[in-house]
Amino acid sequence: MEDSTSLTVNKVLDSLCKEESSTLLYLCADMLSQDHVKDLRGALVSFIRQRQTQMGRAQASDGILKELMFRMKRFDILKKLLGTNRHEVEDMLKNGGVLSEYRVLMADLSENLEMEDLRSLIFLLGDTVPRRRLEKATSFLDVVTELEKIDELSCEKLNLIEKCLRDISRLDLAKKVQAYQRAYQRRAQSTPVCCSRQNCITQQQLPCSQETLQTPVQETGMFHSQASMEEYDIDSSCRGLCVVIDCVGSDGEMLKNTFECLRFNVEIYKMLHVEETVELLTSLAQRENLQGSSVFVCCFLSRGSNTHLTATNSRGSGLGLDDLRQLFSPIGCPALLGRPKLFFIQCYSDVDPQPQPLNEDEYLETDGVPFHAGNSGPVATETRSGPAETIPEAADVLWSMCRADAQLLERGDHHSVYLQALSSALVRARERSTQVLHVLTEVNRDIYEHNQRNPGEAYHVSLHQTLRKSLYL
Repeated sequence: MEDSTSLTVNKVLDSLCKEESSTLLYLCADMLSQDHVKDLRGALVSFIRQRQTQMGRAQASDGILKELMFRMKRFDILKKLLGTNRHEVEDMLKNGGVLSEYRVLMADLSENLEMEDLRSLIFLLGDTVPRRRLEKATSFLDVVTELEKIDELSCEKLNLIEKCLRDISRLDLAKKVQAYQRAYQRRAQSTPVCCSRQNCITQQQLPCSQETLQTPVQETGMFHSQASMEEYDIDSSCRGLCVVIDCVGSDGEMLKNTFECLRFNVEIYKMLHVEETVELLTSLAQRENLQGSSVFVCCFLSRGSNTHLTATNSRGSGLGLDDLRQLFSPIGCPALLGRPKLFFIQCYSDVDPQPQPLNEDEYLETDGVPFHAGNSGPVATETRSGPAETIPEAADVLWSMCRADAQLLERGDHHSVYLQALSSALVRARERSTQVLHVLTEVNRDIYEHNQRNPGEAYHVSLHQTLRKSLYL
């Protein structure tokens, strides 16, 4: 007949799904011998009884279960099976807990990472962990376990995982790692700490770390080396105007929905001729109400070449890309002087779209915008918060252009991989308060992975930007 301890353990474990059971096993790993890993129920019962004997009080019997369920955010189990609530457990943990703070941190990171984040991490770690091991990973904790095996991650060695989190634009999680490291270093300076699988830092050893990790961290979204970089002043209620010109009949509505979600006023135009397009863009550039736009976005889907967009025309050279940029330069559109201007262009070419010489990898171009500003020099503008500042004419522009084979359009269900990746990354960036340049890093990574899987359907992305400040949408 089961005693009350065994009965409680069984009820708790039976209430967990497979993924939660794996998390619980990871959290308890420092307390389990290799023989007990497969018998988690028996190990927990033994550990609880041992703690009860050591502490000499009955309430210690389920203290570890309360802490586990609290860390796994199963507050329903706390109430229904353990007769407590999150606030009581928080008070209990103020005096320290049993679980390793390092493992609590890893489990918290795993809980907050999306599947897309996990795929990006696995991609970044491809040169660190044997690929065959990463192919089996279905959760962040699987990745953590593999890194621990090769001594690239431990309670005192987190630089690699912090860097990876920054690289995938999860600065909120990278800051949690930083907070843990600072607390660990403070403790290490005052007390020698032995860090091994059986003895990682616990909350009792780091009484301040629990509060540090649970305090909400404001997401800056800045690059690590640009923490002090000034931000563009953006109206959060309406960020500005987004113009979508869809001359191929796909993905225009998706972009419209995306930028409406980002609180832009969106105007969409479909299947225009070159002449109609030029007339429209010229009219847009002359609108006086653009002065009320914090950001201007132009999304253009068209057939064309490396230098021109042909819209729906079958003949003629089309609209020159330099002409498009000049329309919204400070001379062509003074209303947008000093405001960020973003151009996202999907160009389908009837010839093999060859990218220009690259610096970083086979599919990504990135450098300054090759604008031709004519003979005009810098332009002075009055800022909202102070005196006039001098702004180079070609400043405040982000130009992201993707080239693909026009044969892709012959498929009735075609959707641009580039625009889909862009749309998803922008929405995620809004949720995380991540700056736009990080968004395009994610997009480039998605394009690279697509091209690796589908070499016959490659997309070639070029990125040029002259933004003077950090930009968040």
